[in-house]
Amino acid sequence: SLAFACPIVPVLASQAPVMRVLVKESSHFRIRADKRNLMSVKGLSSERKKLSSLSLRVKNGSIFFSIDNNATRWSSLPLRSSIRVWSFDPRGIWLGNRRYRGELRIFRKDQKLIAINHLGIEKYLISVVGSEMPNDWPIAALRAQAVAARTYALNRLGKRELFDINSTETSQVYLGVESETKSTKKAVNSTRSLVILHQGKLINAVFHSSSGGQTEHSGLVWKYQLPYLVSVRDYDQHNPKFRWSNKFFPAELKQAFPEIGGLNSIRVLRSSKTGRILTTKAYGPKGQLMITGIDLRQRLKLKSTLAKLQMVPYLKFSQPLQNNVNQYNQQKSNSSVPPAQRDYFLLVKGRGGGHGVGMSQWGANGLAQKGADFRKILRHYYRGVKIRPY
Repeated sequence: SLAFACPIVPVLASQAPVMRVLVKESSHFRIRADKRNLMSVKGLSSERKKLSSLSLRVKNGSIFFSIDNNATRWSSLPLRSSIRVWSFDPRGIWLGNRRYRGELRIFRKDQKLIAINHLGIEKYLISVVGSEMPNDWPIAALRAQAVAARTYALNRLGKRELFDINSTETSQVYLGVESETKSTKKAVNSTRSLVILHQGKLINAVFHSSSGGQTEHSGLVWKYQLPYLVSVRDYDQHNPKFRWSNKFFPAELKQAFPEIGGLNSIRVLRSSKTGRILTTKAYGPKGQLMITGIDLRQRLKLKSTLAKLQMVPYLKFSQPLQNNVNQYNQQKSNSSVPPAQRDYFLLVKGRGGGHGVGMSQWGANGLAQKGADFRKILRHYYRGVKIRPY
């Protein structure tokens, strides 16, 4: 559900907030310095260590570590241990196949290790903008993304115990040093400290890839209707994936609807004015099921809920029926040949990508191409807002 907006506290630029970003969750980690610059590690013993690499794993509820590629010598740590790793190398620290700036803090959570990247929000955003948008997009679109991402991140500051924000699409994508470019740096630095406010409070600056022509009211997708997250015209028609379609055959439908043993038919009971599916009723061999549009999207891994559903007959063990009408008629008229077994697949035709609420990234690109600056883009997608420094 949507987080409520929180009051904003002015902060000096030199005191830019530190974000705690969950970057990895696994039973084993390998952390290493870039080239010959050693990294500093605290938490393995009472003293700070300078290492080139550190391997960590959880086994039988205990944390084990080995240092500097010594795979034969593993030592154990107390269960409540937390490990800090940092480096002043501008190339960052490697964790698996990604590099991160700032500091990594490692904790044990159940039978896994979690890595939290601590770094200043402005450095964090240089990667987020490049992780969320192609870096060759117009600078106005990149700036709009920077301000939206900064607002979104600050709204989540301090809400959880160990970390503030995830590094995946569940929050906003953060891929570390590799996503930083000159253009993303320019977009962040030229909008430094700017955030989006509604009635003096940080907004929930949600965004998505492409709305399919019209963004959606927040209250039709999530629990709360927020005054600034209303349906507006989008400018995303030039998105190469604006229209899409998926086919789901019986075996896939059985996996997607296990409670009712697959899908015989499905009806859309309620749609929004933009055409997004809100409620459906699915009928299967073992019964029927009411499913929300959001749940349907998750089950079928659809790009969006702006879609039309159709059960289409086809000839089993053959091509879809429309390509085989003659063959089917021949089999039907020739009594010596048993008729081919008919079955159905679900055809889903849709538009756009993502939840459809707030700023459309392809729409921001479209507006930028029409000459809009980042402020105009943000005010189009978030209604009645002000853009001010935090």
